[in-house]
Amino acid sequence: MGVGPNSDDPAFLKEEWDHGGAPVSGRWKDSRVLDASTTINPFGPPFSLTQALSVASRGFERYPDPWGISSLELLSDSLGVPSENLVVGPGSTALIYRWMEMVRPSRLVLFEPIFSEYRRAARVYGVPCVAVPASIAIRFEGGNPPEGSREWGVDLSAMFPFRQGDQVVLVNPVNPTGQEFSRTALLNFWNGVSSNGGGLLIDESFQDFLPEQSSLLSEIGSSNPGLFILRSLTKATGLPGIRTGWLAGSREVMGSIRQRVGPWPIGSLEESIISHWTRASDETPAMFRRVREARRELSDRLVRLGWKVASGESPFLFVFTGWGALARERRERLFQESGLYLRVAEGFGPHTGADFIRLGFGAFRDPDRIVTDLTESS
Repeated sequence: MGVGPNSDDPAFLKEEWDHGGAPVSGRWKDSRVLDASTTINPFGPPFSLTQALSVASRGFERYPDPWGISSLELLSDSLGVPSENLVVGPGSTALIYRWMEMVRPSRLVLFEPIFSEYRRAARVYGVPCVAVPASIAIRFEGGNPPEGSREWGVDLSAMFPFRQGDQVVLVNPVNPTGQEFSRTALLNFWNGVSSNGGGLLIDESFQDFLPEQSSLLSEIGSSNPGLFILRSLTKATGLPGIRTGWLAGSREVMGSIRQRVGPWPIGSLEESIISHWTRASDETPAMFRRVREARRELSDRLVRLGWKVASGESPFLFVFTGWGALARERRERLFQESGLYLRVAEGFGPHTGADFIRLGFGAFRDPDRIVTDLTESS
């Protein structure tokens, strides 16, 4: 049985994995393996995981809340968004597919760089995609990459011909470059999209890590029915095996998505994680400050050694390698020889992705190892 209306082709499930944390081999259990490919909080959740598991285990013998109402109410209080404008699900990626199923845009307009699952979800539901290529040269510390390689920046002022029925997807901050947009720029962009009859989904998977958030979450409501905000608790809690995420939008669309998700959108474990996360707001600033400090330390060390590192606001590092056609070979060799697994920046859209790596949170756990292994590989 397929996973969607246009997914009967088994090739859909056999495409090369272009996310972090791929199960490359049984070596993942090797203590020498350092996975620097994922964007998962390296310092863990801002609450006691043992306590969260203990609370969750008390509900393992019974069904969880069939409609996730208790979790929606906790998120509502924490975010300042009415619960009827929220839907919770087993990770943000699953919600991308449910959103696509519900809105069924005439076109999906993707501002690159972009998470590759948006294209896959569009293909599943037969939605044509239009890519808006990155066109602005981004800033690097340690010197600039060659001419023509730096154009990874999103230009919100570009005069794109939006149409009635379009759904536009924008990431803030952008993965993998860390480009961040101001609220003013986002509001102007949203006005341009909506005035032409389009909708806008802002993927804020890494917004929690910013010192001053530029989210449009406060704009969610009846006055902006075509605006959607998506976030992933997987990233912020550092618990990728516990699938939690939420989507905000109009009451009508969120209600329809909840119906399509059906009963028990999350289990008792996810309920406990959401409960502890929303109650740990006093602890999160200090935790995210640790992430930023670790990012800056590793960035500075790499720049001093001659690497070129993007200077965006992000909880990961975008590094120029110039490996090009040899990128996958270099990645495999590093993994086999030292146990370091990297994410080559292919799959985000720009054609120069093989010349860059994205160092995820795992790199912050052992900066000495990253510096040594990358230096020896060059």
